[in-house]
Amino acid sequence: MLSRTSSSVPPPQQPAARSHRPRAPWDWTSAGASIAAVLLCTISLHGVFDGWSWLPPMALTTIVVVSAMAAARRFRFPIALVPAAGLAALVVVLTWLFAAPTAFLGLLPTGGSLHRVSQLITEAQATIMNQVPPVLSDPGIVFIACLGTGLIALLVDTLATTLRMPAASGLGLLSLLIAPAVLKPESVGAVPFLLAAAGYLILLANGTWQERPRSGNDAVLTPPRSQVGTAAGIGAAALVVALALPAALPGFTQGSFPQGSRLNIWTGQSGLNPVVALGADLRQPSAAGRIRYATDSKQPVYLRSTTLEDFSGRRWAPDLREDSRRGGLQDMAPAEGSTSPAGASVYTTRVKSASYASPWLLAPYAPLRVSGANGKYSWDPKTMTVIAEENKSRPGLDYEVQSFALDVSTASLQAVRPSSTNAVDPIFTSLPDNLPASIRDASAEATKDAVGPYEQAMAIQAFLRGNQFSYSLDAPVDGGYDGNGIDVLDRFLQEKSGYCVHFAAAMAVMAREAGIPSRMALGFAPGRSTGESSTGDRGQELREYEVDSRDAHAWPELYFDGVGWVRFEPTPSRGSVPSYALAPLPNLAQTRDDEDDDLRSLNPAVPGSTPQRSTEAAAPAPAAPAQPEQTEVGRYAGVGLGLAVAAAALLSPWMLRRRRHSLRRRAVVTAGTAPGSSGSLRRSQSPGAGYPSGAPAALAWDEAADTGVDYGYVPQKSESPRAYAQRLAAEAGLPENAAGAMENLRAAYERAVYAAPRAGAPDAVSSAGPADNQRDRLWEDVEAVQAGLAASASRGARLRARFFPASLASRFRR
Repeated sequence: MLSRTSSSVPPPQQPAARSHRPRAPWDWTSAGASIAAVLLCTISLHGVFDGWSWLPPMALTTIVVVSAMAAARRFRFPIALVPAAGLAALVVVLTWLFAAPTAFLGLLPTGGSLHRVSQLITEAQATIMNQVPPVLSDPGIVFIACLGTGLIALLVDTLATTLRMPAASGLGLLSLLIAPAVLKPESVGAVPFLLAAAGYLILLANGTWQERPRSGNDAVLTPPRSQVGTAAGIGAAALVVALALPAALPGFTQGSFPQGSRLNIWTGQSGLNPVVALGADLRQPSAAGRIRYATDSKQPVYLRSTTLEDFSGRRWAPDLREDSRRGGLQDMAPAEGSTSPAGASVYTTRVKSASYASPWLLAPYAPLRVSGANGKYSWDPKTMTVIAEENKSRPGLDYEVQSFALDVSTASLQAVRPSSTNAVDPIFTSLPDNLPASIRDASAEATKDAVGPYEQAMAIQAFLRGNQFSYSLDAPVDGGYDGNGIDVLDRFLQEKSGYCVHFAAAMAVMAREAGIPSRMALGFAPGRSTGESSTGDRGQELREYEVDSRDAHAWPELYFDGVGWVRFEPTPSRGSVPSYALAPLPNLAQTRDDEDDDLRSLNPAVPGSTPQRSTEAAAPAPAAPAQPEQTEVGRYAGVGLGLAVAAAALLSPWMLRRRRHSLRRRAVVTAGTAPGSSGSLRRSQSPGAGYPSGAPAALAWDEAADTGVDYGYVPQKSESPRAYAQRLAAEAGLPENAAGAMENLRAAYERAVYAAPRAGAPDAVSSAGPADNQRDRLWEDVEAVQAGLAASASRGARLRARFFPASLASRFRR
């Protein structure tokens, strides 16, 4: 019965233990922190991409990837499968964004989707080779950006949330900043940097919040306010230093990434679009892609790579013209029926380089045949450019080109009438419908007094070489109009500062506006003579020249009926102006002084390399003779001013010490009181300290003690005037008269400072006290001490005491 009762009575219930089930390793707050951090960093890509159309697909990619990983954690996927879920989401969202028509249900990739991805990668490669930042947001390059951002978001969320390593997730965010830091001329920029830093701090704060300690009753313990304040202070200080330090340091002008040069992966080669590398090559502090050529041409030649003739897009690139190119490198001739090499002079050019590589073959215009070039090439009769098969770069050059040079003169060009509409391919005359008014106005202003194509061309060249335009490699970068395109050209004509790409494009487009067919050629200016020569196949002498990346150049070519394509040189201080383009015309804007431009050409030392003025040319416009002299005078004046400032800086210690010496002497010998002194004596609180500066004896002692300091004998803090006087005499080896004079000054100083004056009686050394002969003796003792120190010191010590007196910074006043 008892046992039954005991068995029927339920045992007393124990207090239920509080469940300490570990928190799930997922948190939508953590996912939101990862998304916010990545998106804040992507803001820095503005400037790498043009506009903001790239941001929505990039944001969607980031959100989908991180959300998929958060869902995988929510449903307790194994940790190894969480990144796999993010990767699968990345594939789906990219398929929907860029290859939906080829995908199953628009989401799942198929074989057609893979083909579309291959096309997108090819488009991205073309964008990289044909454009400079900010690049257009074309599908290919945006696809690559979304792919990269999605992978970075996967890495950041894996480290910050899945593995609980928020500090290490900063590596992923840093990788997003590398592209703008290298590609943008102004680097990341202050505002994007602050946004990226804020994103990283959000990750750190979220990680700290998720890992915050809990009390025994599972209540959250918040960190002390002092820790929060300290952390905030350290973070703020780090941000301030990171923003202020670059502004205080000078920019990098050497190394792999000089400031403003942008990343140029084509250094030493031209790629499919040499205009992309041209500006960066010119800004490189050292030369790259050295090329040597030998020619029997009377003048050094321009090595032509490719041309730009389609000015309709926002970014310009050479047209490969694959449908009209012809194979082989023999019997080449321009497409224009009115242009024939018959009767033109033919010259040979041998090109060699071990470091230059490009799909475009360098050749002087216009090539007739090429021999010795490795690989298969094709050529375009409309542009006379030569490119390798499959557009692949050919490292190493060693070939020979035979080219013809048209006999162009001022008279022959003046006789040319406007070209007929079907003289050339329409691509050489067409202009975009949205041509800015600044370009139309500039062309109209430049050619308003010109008659005929030649005068119009000369007027445009003179307009661009005028004093209102300047050559600058940095202005386009600083102004944000580096590169090419109609909008870039519009900015150039407003700013009136740029380099050869801008000048050549401006003349080509302005010429079309005036009715002259045109195109822009890219390649290399003539370069420098090496002084060497070789013998050609026909026994002719080939003079050798050298060019490199610093000689990269762009120039316009204009078409004249019955003559052909003719080169002009609108860029000031670059290249050489052809003889037919040197003749000034009446009633046209005057060009810069032609002789100065010739001296600045790239071949001033080569005999016969400077173009001669045409015999038909009119007398040159009078130059301002005073301008060079004024420049020289200004230069010498600046140097003189700089030397004067430097001399004054070096002599300033001597002058300051000299002035102090003169004021003290005047106060001791004549007035007895230094200017501004009260004239009353106060007893010092300690020996050698607090004496009145206006007393004659104190001033005399000051001068003697300062002289000792100038010679390197500095008084110690605990040293009395008596001890200092004795040490100075002993260590300096003062002669007997100088040592006695120092003792006299010490005694007069101590009497003036430590002896209490009798009531109603003037002090012996007060400002009204000593007679003139007493004051004279004080200064004579000072001069005796100075003479003794100078006599016992070395030459170096005397010079140092005179010109760099230490007493200006340390005086016997304690």
